[in-house]
Amino acid sequence: MNGFPTLSARRAPRGWLISALGLALLLIVNTLPPLLVVRQALTPPDEAVQMPLRLLPESFSLQNLTSLWTTEPLLDRVTLSLGVALATTLLALVMGFPAGWAAVRLARAGRTIASLSLISRVLPPIVIAIPLTAILIPLGLYDHPLGLGLVLAHLTIGLPFAVLLAYAAFRDLPPELEESAIVNGCGTFEAFWRVALPSVRGAVAGAFILVFLLSWDEFAYALLIQLTNRTLPPLIYYYTNYGELGVASTLAVMMLVPAVLVIAFLQGLMTRGPLAGGVRDT
Repeated sequence: MNGFPTLSARRAPRGWLISALGLALLLIVNTLPPLLVVRQALTPPDEAVQMPLRLLPESFSLQNLTSLWTTEPLLDRVTLSLGVALATTLLALVMGFPAGWAAVRLARAGRTIASLSLISRVLPPIVIAIPLTAILIPLGLYDHPLGLGLVLAHLTIGLPFAVLLAYAAFRDLPPELEESAIVNGCGTFEAFWRVALPSVRGAVAGAFILVFLLSWDEFAYALLIQLTNRTLPPLIYYYTNYGELGVASTLAVMMLVPAVLVIAFLQGLMTRGPLAGGVRDT
């Protein structure tokens, strides 16, 4: 009105600059490490250890992948890792979401159950892995070719988070939806399956991503329980420990691909974040 910019107008460029700087920093922090890993995987072995490290190699090579393919049953390792991660994720969702839904219906007792579900996460995995290994050996699940013992171990990591995410999602879901379904002839389980669960599909997608990544990247249990039938994380450790940085980086790049695909495929279902349900505010 008087020809001078308002306070909000003066602050707008500054706020935009802060947001741009924050976004740039976030992109650098999140993208630079994967880019360096890809660079290391495509670098010839003799150049991979040169210092100072170049951002771009002088030449690109698939020698690390060729070496890995000829020395390791690579396809078996990848299949085992994927099988363990998918089995852990599906079991965690199948058990965790009904448990979270039941915890919501139990009111105060349910809150206690949801909190107690995280007790196994208080201790470091290595502490739980030793007694767990003693249980798996007589059951014939230790170092199992299909990783069955490792799936059980990973459930101690993934299941508590699945229960907690389910509890948070169902707690925000209006109970009238299920009550209406029951009035219209649905049983309790049918109301859960047909009404409650589809309404929290965003939380299901978020839990799938979280549990899959927890199992896919897990190292301590995989190192102790799968002694010879190795998944990918311990292999990365071994090759790094032996100085094969290019081969280790190649394995890391291979681990990036399924993780990115899972996130890209399920991210569209997370309409309002992993704790949100499918009910929109009006």
